[in-house]
Amino acid sequence: MKKYGFFGGAFNPPTIAHIEYAKRAVKEMELDKLFFVPVGDYYNKPGLISEKHRYKMLQEICKNEEKLEVLDIELNRKENLTAIDAFHIIKQKYKHSDIYFVLGSDNFIKLPTWNKNKELINDYKYIVLERDGNKLDNIIKENKINCNIIYGNFQISSTMVRDAIKRGEKISKWTFPVVEEYIKENNLYKFTF
Repeated sequence: MKKYGFFGGAFNPPTIAHIEYAKRAVKEMELDKLFFVPVGDYYNKPGLISEKHRYKMLQEICKNEEKLEVLDIELNRKENLTAIDAFHIIKQKYKHSDIYFVLGSDNFIKLPTWNKNKELINDYKYIVLERDGNKLDNIIKENKINCNIIYGNFQISSTMVRDAIKRGEKISKWTFPVVEEYIKENNLYKFTF
């Protein structure tokens, strides 16, 4: 049975931290593959650029990574998918696989408040990317969540990249050359440097 991870998020834009955590999850959890699942255009988040750009930047990063891929299951839709909707689609498509959903600790701590949280907690397995020093033990114990934690110290966020672009600073220390070039070529995030 294949073992897959599904890493959802805005990736607005993708950063070195996203990729390094993904690689660490593949290695530590012995995943056959990790799929990035970017949210679509109807996801309610300020400053979210078009799904086609976020998808393309992830593709550019992953094309030389054997165990990393990008899925478009949340894209080209006329409405936002909830987490449970996306999980159902993935579960059906990969029903003969061992599936893990990958979340940053900032999102994981909100899991008990999400729509259909009981099903999310009881029916799925998680890989949590711990980056902010969030206290996860209580949430895991109180809700009996099946999860594994990947620890790291990548203090990089997409917000940091967008803010640097607005200030006219280089972003090469936070993201990949292909992403920087793509942002520049497509004049994304009011690119000024």
